[in-house]
Amino acid sequence: MQIIYYGAPGTGKSYSVDELVKASGVSDDRIFRTTFHPEYTYNDFVGQLLPKVQKTASGATNISYEFTKGVFTRALEKAYEDTAKKVFLIIEEMSRGDCAGIFGDIFQLLDRESQGVDLGYSKYFINNDIIAKDIIAITDDKVKLPPNFNILGTVNTSDQNVFVMDTAFKRRFEWHYISTKPEPVGGPYKNNIDIEIVLDNISTKKPVKWVDIYGTLNKFISDSRFLGLGEDKQLGQFFIEFKVGGSPSDHKNQVKNKLLHYLWSDIHKSSYSTEISLFDSSITSFSELYDAYEDDKKIFSDKFLECIELWLRGSL
Repeated sequence: MQIIYYGAPGTGKSYSVDELVKASGVSDDRIFRTTFHPEYTYNDFVGQLLPKVQKTASGATNISYEFTKGVFTRALEKAYEDTAKKVFLIIEEMSRGDCAGIFGDIFQLLDRESQGVDLGYSKYFINNDIIAKDIIAITDDKVKLPPNFNILGTVNTSDQNVFVMDTAFKRRFEWHYISTKPEPVGGPYKNNIDIEIVLDNISTKKPVKWVDIYGTLNKFISDSRFLGLGEDKQLGQFFIEFKVGGSPSDHKNQVKNKLLHYLWSDIHKSSYSTEISLFDSSITSFSELYDAYEDDKKIFSDKFLECIELWLRGSL
């Protein structure tokens, strides 16, 4: 009922959520989505009083204040309409918002009964007459989550320190790890195209599959023999979603405009190693990296190119 999918960027966390929801067979009107961000608040999540301007017959202006329901309140109302049908509240990028502040008193509802006649209902209630007033099944202002109310979230491990989730919040969810391992479909890997890697200063090129490139990158990023930055900095198979039927030029532009910036800002600049580098020693700025890749010049270090060869031989 309460699951958070977590992993490196591009591993397919949102895809896993969508697959679970599809398998349940619920209609779109029973699926509610939101995305947390640093400015997201309890009022956005639950609801808030907002001004409403109305013109009278005489032309005068009346301003009144009405409660505008947030995504949580709308999802809860839908769940109580028919508790035999599932409702999903999907929260993307949970670690990019202050979960403690956003959930507020709703945090109390996340403990669910694991047995008995109230199986799946919240163990404890909160008193909130604003949330309860339009839910016929709640005869007083004591709000609980029903068993058909599911909360699915995603957390990008590379963003986990934007807002730290405390242990009390974490333990009220199941945590499903989405691996960086490539996902095959009927044999060949998904989203796997040839990318030309420049091997030397005379622009000798070699086509290498995307699955092999990002696999080598992850090893080079996390392994203590190389950069030793840990799994948080790794990337997934779908970090770049290559255009189906795209040309080599299209794919090169996607790598240039998406992958290079991540590797420079989040990997190269995060490394404390003075002996091992991801990029060639001639590259001293992002603009140089960008231009060198555009001009088909060597951008990766000899050590990384060696790792690609070892990876292809299954020796890394």
